[in-house]
Amino acid sequence: MKKISDYLCKGIEVLLLISISLMVVFTFMQVVFRFILMIPISWSEEAIRLCFIWMIFMGSAIAIREGTHLVLDMLTSQLPAKAQRFFRILVHVIIIICSGILLYGGTDFCIRTWSNSLIALPFPAWSMYISAPIAAVIMLYFAALNLAGEFKPDRKGENWCQHCR
Repeated sequence: MKKISDYLCKGIEVLLLISISLMVVFTFMQVVFRFILMIPISWSEEAIRLCFIWMIFMGSAIAIREGTHLVLDMLTSQLPAKAQRFFRILVHVIIIICSGILLYGGTDFCIRTWSNSLIALPFPAWSMYISAPIAAVIMLYFAALNLAGEFKPDRKGENWCQHCR
């Protein structure tokens, strides 16, 4: 499981690197073409939006894997260890529920927009919207690993999932 998680994480990190690089290049091109050459690029905004949406969803999946998503640590850090563990488990369960809702809603939206195309780019609309259900499946996987890590200690008595707290 750890190898699958690591390979998946590396693939997402490559996708994130490509997305941020394309966003920087397209934004720079748009500024140069619009304000220096006075020829705006019609497709750049949509391309930047496409990269940004994929980056946000895939980055959220990585945040769940690494346990760096938004939490109120200030409140739970003052609690006893058993209460902290209870709240970690609760957070994982809430993430699983929200990821399931995102998977359902994102899939439904992709199906409803399947025959549409993007306005400025020659891509189908689902190429932008499919990022939600794909990320939801990855988030479900990582959240399930984190939740399992709360219950399965390894030989050293620590979580088997190195990224679990």
